[in-house]
Amino acid sequence: MSTSGKPFLAGPRLVLPAELPALRALNNRHVPAVNALTLPELAALVEGALLALAAWEGAEPRALLLAFGPEGPARGPNHAWIRTHAPGGASGAAYIDRIVVDAPARGRGLGRVLYTALAEQAAAAGLTTLGCEVNLDPPNPESLAFHTRLGFRRLGEATDPRNGKRVAYLACPVAQFLRSAAMPPLSGAARLNTSQSQSPGASSLPGDPPITRLMSKGMVAVPQHRAAPIRRRGELA
Repeated sequence: MSTSGKPFLAGPRLVLPAELPALRALNNRHVPAVNALTLPELAALVEGALLALAAWEGAEPRALLLAFGPEGPARGPNHAWIRTHAPGGASGAAYIDRIVVDAPARGRGLGRVLYTALAEQAAAAGLTTLGCEVNLDPPNPESLAFHTRLGFRRLGEATDPRNGKRVAYLACPVAQFLRSAAMPPLSGAARLNTSQSQSPGASSLPGDPPITRLMSKGMVAVPQHRAAPIRRRGELA
């Protein structure tokens, strides 16, 4: 707890299986900015993700990031567009499937922290670009402004054949987030808490060197219970 009696904004941290129902509820509260998900759909996305991160305030999930690498089939037409058109192409771009930041956690620098964590992971995988789409119709001006502030640039537009949404495709160099990682927090940004109790050995995360570096910087929290994390595709048990 903070000195004010309110829970710390803790995380982001790697998504755990027991957290999926709460994260699904968070995601579905933000439709149509993101597509609705069933629990099996969310579990499948997390299972295959390059990186799946969530941030929490007490027991309430406040943010979710899901991103994919270039391996495997495209996760829908928007992912396929990014693979075809983003700098780096099919082998060099990480695709941001969704980023959700709940209203009570906005304005605290959390989105930048999530994207910096992704950039670290993407760079370790040899990727050079972060790509995503933002709704134009129905409009999502907040997300478009957020991505523009972070340095994303528009590559093109298309209509998603699955739901008729008009989207803008955006991309940003991974290096831009790595350069900004050493910058001080934005004015008024909350410092993310990493002081919660941890299970023995939790500070060592074999196979996750970029995440470990972010943990050492206080930017990504160690999960309290890492006994059964959802593993990324290709990660050995």
